[in-house]
Amino acid sequence: MADCKAIYKCRLCGEIFEDGTVGEELAQAINMALVVTGNTQRVKCARNLYKHTMHYCKDGSFGFADFQGFKKVGE
Repeated sequence: MADCKAIYKCRLCGEIFEDGTVGEELAQAINMALVVTGNTQRVKCARNLYKHTMHYCKDGSFGFADFQGFKKVGE
């Protein structure tokens, strides 16, 4: 089964970055939980993922990043 990387995009600088890797089934469960409830508190995983996170931009600014989804990697 493939792994999936959580992908975020910074609203300030536009950088796209990853924040964690999970299995495909867990990625589906997390994605559904975020869509339905807005959080992952009821999904059993090593750590919570959020719709938004902070981003440290390369110029020293602090950006606001949005969860874009899970990118499938490997098989």
